[in-house]
Amino acid sequence: MLMLDNCKDPIILWAIPSDEFLHPCVTDVSVIFIKNFHTKETYCFSFNNSDLYSICDKKMFINELNKTNILKWVFDKKSFLQFLPNTKNLLDINLFYYFDSAKIINKEDFQTQAHRFIYKTKRNCGDLNKTIPLVKHREMFEKMCDVFFEEINVGLFDSYSGYIITNEIFVETLSELESNGIYVNSNFSNYFDIKIPSNNLIHSQYNLYTNTGRPSNHFDGVNYAALNKDDGVRNCFTSRYDNDGMMVLIDYSAFHPRIISYFVNFPISIDQDFYKYVGRMYFHREPTEYDMEEIKKITMKQLYGGVSEKYESINYFSGLKNFINSYWEKFQKDGRIFTPIYNRLITSNHLKDANPNKLFNYILQSTESEIALTAVKRINEYLKDKKTKAVLYTYDSLLFDFYKKDNIEDLIKIMKMSDRFPVKVYMGDSYGSLSQVA
Repeated sequence: MLMLDNCKDPIILWAIPSDEFLHPCVTDVSVIFIKNFHTKETYCFSFNNSDLYSICDKKMFINELNKTNILKWVFDKKSFLQFLPNTKNLLDINLFYYFDSAKIINKEDFQTQAHRFIYKTKRNCGDLNKTIPLVKHREMFEKMCDVFFEEINVGLFDSYSGYIITNEIFVETLSELESNGIYVNSNFSNYFDIKIPSNNLIHSQYNLYTNTGRPSNHFDGVNYAALNKDDGVRNCFTSRYDNDGMMVLIDYSAFHPRIISYFVNFPISIDQDFYKYVGRMYFHREPTEYDMEEIKKITMKQLYGGVSEKYESINYFSGLKNFINSYWEKFQKDGRIFTPIYNRLITSNHLKDANPNKLFNYILQSTESEIALTAVKRINEYLKDKKTKAVLYTYDSLLFDFYKKDNIEDLIKIMKMSDRFPVKVYMGDSYGSLSQVA
């Protein structure tokens, strides 16, 4: 790693997998390119490409990268960490580009004719990136770097505090969730045309760059965030620990309404049922179970469709209306706002055809992700020396492959975020057979 000796310039890294069509967790890194930020010199390190002899293994490479405190910009930090775990101080290029301009550098747009031909005609052969000439990989890398230098203003890096925390919590947490894998039984192949690996672990993939402000989850034709609840597909997801394990889901209760209560400085006790609380104000009496559907319907209409005059006398909703109006006025005046917790930038580039309620919904869903993924990060840290794995995050819930000898109460406590958000707990032999236990 002589190119890093005494190097003080930032570098750009790109990791190329052996198999382009497998999840990064189940293939290996074939080649890594490095470009010096200022000299523009490019270096190539091969781990299994036939064009270049390998001079180090992954462990040595990671150790060398971690020796230096220089800024290390990477194309797709989430997958880079799956190729080279525990690499420190990585900055995600696409995350910064999206944060600043709502754009990403899609590597598919920079494939050479050689890449496109081989990927199209030899897709099922496997490990195609090992055989593509290094000169073609480098051609892709140089074009991607050109966009980085021409369009991304890294001079704004220090002024974007929201980027720093998102780069750390969002990217690293979701990378670890993907790496944990989800255990499936043989019935999985009855629902999806996917070959089940020998270890029965499949891997989802989160996309941070959505038009809702919350990550989506989709890989190889499977939308893991929207698995059907009624056709039996969820029964395919079971515990890797057989009889010593079970599936556990911890789900936030009335998550959006409670997030809003903090927006408008109107916190509600964790022991208070939110819908019964507002139901008393709607009906001026103690609500019954028969009222709950109507209460939720009224509440959702106020939250997502705008507060009507009828309910402005309720402090919660008058505060919500003021919150929506103040953010909308600031958005119109400055052309941008920042999310309340992480301070993530939102501009008209991120939100097309904006209006007050659309902007509010983007803020709400962004904040939902910020709160939930902060909890998931703490969960991952707690589970580092445990067998239990967090395996699937879906907006207001977290699915666990739970080892029965671990302590579920600790997980519940972390998810409650210092008793700010109530949760419901479900257990079962499969994701499809969960029943509420708390």
